[in-house]
This record gives sequence, structure tokens and C-alpha cells, in this order.
Amino acid sequence: MTPPTGPETEKRVSRACVSCRSRKTRCDLDSSGVPGDPPCRRCIEKNQECILATSRRGGRRIKGQRLGYSRSTNDSHQASPSRPINRMNPVPAQEPREPDQHSEWLSSNLGSPLDQQSEDDEEPTGDAVRLKGHFTSSDLLNPSDALDLLAHVADMEPEGHAQTQDAEGDPENSTRMANTSQGVCDYPPVTSGALTLSEAAFLIEHYHDNFHIFFPIAYSAAFDSSRILELIEHEPYLITAILTVATKDDPSWSRAHNACARHMETQISKLIYTGSTTVGAVEALLILAEWAPQPLEENLMIGCGKEDQGSWMLVGVAIRLAYLQNLEQTGLVQRVEGAPDHLSRKRIAWAACYMSDRQVSIRLGKGFWSRGPGPSVNLRAADFPYLQTQKLGNDNLALLFQAHLEITQLFSNAHDILYSSTSHREQLYIGGEYVRYIDDFSSVLRRWKLSWGGLSFIPRVKASLMLSYDFLRLYINAFAFQANLNRIVRRSKKRPSGPLFSELAAAPDARFIYESIDAANSILCTLNSFIDPTEAFKYMPLKFYLYVIYAAVFLFKAIFAGAIKPSEARGVRRAIYETISRLQKTSNNQQGLGQRYARSLRLLWLKMLGKSRSRNPEVEGRSDSLALASHGALQSQAESSEGHMNSDPFNSFSWKDLHSLGEFISNDGTSLFNDNFIISPEQDSVQGAEGPEHFSGNFYSGSLGEIDIIF
Repeated sequence: MTPPTGPETEKRVSRACVSCRSRKTRCDLDSSGVPGDPPCRRCIEKNQECILATSRRGGRRIKGQRLGYSRSTNDSHQASPSRPINRMNPVPAQEPREPDQHSEWLSSNLGSPLDQQSEDDEEPTGDAVRLKGHFTSSDLLNPSDALDLLAHVADMEPEGHAQTQDAEGDPENSTRMANTSQGVCDYPPVTSGALTLSEAAFLIEHYHDNFHIFFPIAYSAAFDSSRILELIEHEPYLITAILTVATKDDPSWSRAHNACARHMETQISKLIYTGSTTVGAVEALLILAEWAPQPLEENLMIGCGKEDQGSWMLVGVAIRLAYLQNLEQTGLVQRVEGAPDHLSRKRIAWAACYMSDRQVSIRLGKGFWSRGPGPSVNLRAADFPYLQTQKLGNDNLALLFQAHLEITQLFSNAHDILYSSTSHREQLYIGGEYVRYIDDFSSVLRRWKLSWGGLSFIPRVKASLMLSYDFLRLYINAFAFQANLNRIVRRSKKRPSGPLFSELAAAPDARFIYESIDAANSILCTLNSFIDPTEAFKYMPLKFYLYVIYAAVFLFKAIFAGAIKPSEARGVRRAIYETISRLQKTSNNQQGLGQRYARSLRLLWLKMLGKSRSRNPEVEGRSDSLALASHGALQSQAESSEGHMNSDPFNSFSWKDLHSLGEFISNDGTSLFNDNFIISPEQDSVQGAEGPEHFSGNFYSGSLGEIDIIF
């Protein structure tokens, strides 16, 4: 049966061609006589191909596919403009085409930007949905959050466009990547000729074998010398810091050290201005802060604490980079078996930021810059899986890292409770509440020793733990020494003078003073007995040098205060002379760390000895010229001359203040040292004047490789 025709029987067809749909106009598909079949009336009038659009039902489609389809369609039209048009009633070929027909044909296929935007508004893509969700869920609390949202939008640009922008915007990066792929190294210390790739690989291995175990935060992949080009490309900050530290004290590597140090300074400047999103930059700054290479422009003859100031600044920059990367959040992540290495690396970097910040701030007496672990966070060796794979004797580096982390927490607590401020210290001095605090800390410290003293680390690593333990013991108990000294000085102004510590054993807190003296002696004994200066101590971080200096300065003050008996003072002086000798052996460079602090100790001894003799000339010929030193020291407390106060060993410097120590020993004593000042203890004329028998060599027969340490 033939279907009836007529306007009353026509039905609306819900289909449209591509051209009409893009223009959002009605598509009349009844012109050919068959409803729903192309061509439509408009395509016939415009003399263009009529293609039915596909259905939009059935779910969300990807924007890229629709765009790709449109492009392919347009390409096919442009490639064959003379292709015959399939239509039922063709328009005569001789009919002239209107001038704007060509432009309308293009616009009908490509669509205007406004039409395309309207179409996108109708049909949100996956990127738009994700972006909307990100904006909805993100906090907008400060300008930084707004900038992060803008950066997120930029990251969602089409991949090809972003790559094009990167390639055009950073020609240096593309050149560097091309050079790396071709085996060409674009690394300033290498291109300048100061260092070769084979030498760089050797120095990285040298750092791993000698330095890394004392501060194991460098990512383990950085020590694969077979990938040296790749490492320089992807870890430039970390590799440069390693090379700078590995070459710092050897004159034969001076040219390489200068080149690496210059390049490191340039990289640090960029970090300060632009920041960084790599964990390697944080690790590099912490490594530099831990070993503190001397600035190239400075030629210091004595050690006066400038290294600590530089370390403090480097740690500060590292902490801010860590905050920019949200590394502080890694400690809150629950421990998961099989966690990726990058999470473990971030956690180690942030824990190292915390430890370095606490240690250098305590040494300088400054406030802390980083937040410590919260009460609910208890980091253990299992939280550092890739450190567990690095063996250290029968144990691993993760256990050593945990031991240092725990003792750093004890340092932090002791500082907050005892040394938080000058006014707080004064209150404790007067009230005496510090006795209870020192008792509590001593008990906790003994438990730490029991927990970690039995581990079978290699001897030089165990020696580093001993130095940390004894210094914390000195740091805690020396508070009582200073409290007694302050009280004695106050009383000396009201009653006749006498020896400062003439009745030390009768003091309520005498045991703490004896404990502090024992801790200082133990630090010197550990260095003189168990640590080879050329094979182990020269590779230790800066803090262990300073622990030794602090202990020696504390013993100086204890001798002059009369807390150490004259019969015992000679043994202390012999230990200090041996310490000076060992510090000199740690470096062949006269500007090296050990050489400079050896000069500081020697100058301090010479100057304080000269004051004792000037105040007590009648005992200059005695075998022990310090027998009556405490009497002269007390007399100095009552003198009001400002110049004398500037040179008094009690008022001029604290045993923890190396800057004031440097000023004390250089005040009216600059002629005591010059380039030829380094002399061995055997050549020191002070020994003959002091009266002890002639000695040479080592007082302690133990060495690093021959004997283990009983901790």
C-alpha cells in the first residue's frame, strides 16, 4: 500500500545534518520526497554535501574525539572539493554561486568559536568535570591557594600545546636533554675542565664510602656511578653538593672543589629566587649544612663559629623548600607495606630537616624553624624502607637514623625546658627547679644508651653515637655548673673572696657538676682513643668537631673556676693537647676545619695561661701554674674595668658561644698567630713552662681498626 501524502500526514523527523546542527537551525529532510533522507533543503540551496549527524544519546563522549572527527571531515572536504554531491534533485551546474557561499561552507563545517563554545556548554567534557570538582573541593584560604588553582588549570591544557610551550619557553632545557641523549655532558665543572666524568664518578663513590654513613639522607640511586650523565641531568643539586663535600679538605682536589662550590652557589641563588619541586634540592642543602664547606672568599685563621651560621642559613632554605613541597605531611601518612620509594625518600628528607634544624639552632641558641613530629607520630626504622636495605655492619642505616632521631628529640626537649630563654634560665638558677629536670633527663638518656649501645655498628659509626650521647650529657649537666657559678659570683660581691668552688662536694647539685666534667672528658677520650683523625674524624660532620671544641672550652673554664683539682688538671691538659694534635691531622689544608679550631684551642690556652701567671707571678715556676688560678679568677669578677671584663674568661664567652670565644682569643692577641703558627704539641714551649714530663705520640693506644668500642 502506498502511504498517503499530504501536509496532514507529515511527521517531524528528529534527525539533522552536520551543517544544520552546527548552526543550530532546523534541518528539513523532506525536500527529497523521502522523509528523513538527505540532502536537506539548505544543503541543496547551498550546493554542499549533506551528511547526517550521529546521535548524541548514550552517554558522555570525549571532547577530543569529536574534535578529531570534525577535523578529519574538514580535511576530506578540502582534499577533494570537486567531489560529486549525492542529491536527488541537483541544481544546474551553470547556476552562479554567491560570493559568500565558500565562507558559509567553511563555517558550516568548522563552526564558529561561539557555536563551538555553546556546544561544549551543552555537553561538559571529562576535563571540565574534573576541573569543576577540583575547584569545588579545594580550599581557598590565601593567595597561594588561588595561584595553585591557576596552575592546575594550566596543567589541564592539551598535552601537545603544553609540550610545545615548554619546548619554546625553555630552549636551554631542550638543548641539555639533547646533549644528554647524545652522551654530551653540559655540566659547568666538567665543561670547564676542572673535573672529568670518571673523576666525578670516583668522588661520588668516595662520598658514599666515607661521608654518607654519618648522615644517610642522599638518595641511594645517586650512587650508581654507571649512570653519571643521567644523575647530573636529573639530580643536579644533590650531585653538586656531594662533589663539593667530597673535595673540600684535599688540596689535590682544590680546582675541582672551587668549580663545584662556584656552581653550587649559583644553584643556591636560583633556589632562593625560584624555589624547587625536587626532593634532591632539600637533600643537597642539608648535606652542605652538615659539612659546611668554607666560603671561597674567606681565609680564616681561627675557628669562631662562622660555619654554624652558614649551616643555619642553609637549613633554613632547605626547610622552606620542604614546606613548599609539603614534605611535612609525609610523617602523617600511615605506614604501608610496599610503600613507594619516593614516599620513603620524602619522609627521610623531612626527618633530616627536623634533626638539622634542632641541632644547629641549639648550637647557636636560636629558635627552631620547623615543626617537630606530633604526639601521634612515632617514626621508626620501618618507616624508612630504603635505608633498611643499606647494611652497616650487622645492622642497617635505618636503625642508625632512628637512633639519631630519638637523641635529637631529647636535645630539643632539654633546650625547651632548660635553655629556652635568658629570663627562664635565671629563674631556674634562683629557684633550683632545674635539679628535678636534670634528674629526669639523665634517666631518659641512660635508657637511650641501653637501647642503642648494644647495636653492632662499625666502630666509627658507634663512636659518632658516643660523641652525641656524651655531648647531650654535657649539655644537660652543665646547666648546674653555670647555675653554681652564677650564685658564687653573686655571693662574692657581698662577702670576702675565696675559691669559686672551694666547697663543691658540699653543693646540693655537686653530682651534676661532676657528671658534666666527666662527660667533657669522655668526649676528648673518645676522639683521642677510638677515632683515627685521618681515616674517620676528617669525614665526620661539622657538629662532631664542635662537640669536641665545646668540651675542651668547658674544661678550660672548669679548671680556672677551681672545679677541677690541680692534681687532676694536668691530665686534662694532656688530653687537650692530644686533641689539638688530632684536629691538626684531619686536614692538610691550613684553612681546613680541624686546623682552624686547633689554633683556637691553642690560643685560648696560651692566653688564659698568661692571665693566670700575670695574676699569680709567685707561682710561675711551679710545676702546676694553675694551682691558684681560681683565686685570680674570682678577683677578676670584682674588677669593674670594662676592658678587663672583655678579657675575663668567665664573662667574655660561654662554652657554647664560639663567636665570643673567637673574639676573646683574638682580643689584644692577634700577634700570637700567623701562617707559621701550626706547631706540634711536642714543640710547644708551654709544656716546659707547665712542668709536665715530656710526652709525644698518642696517649691512647687504641685505634679505629683494632678495637671495638664499649658503649
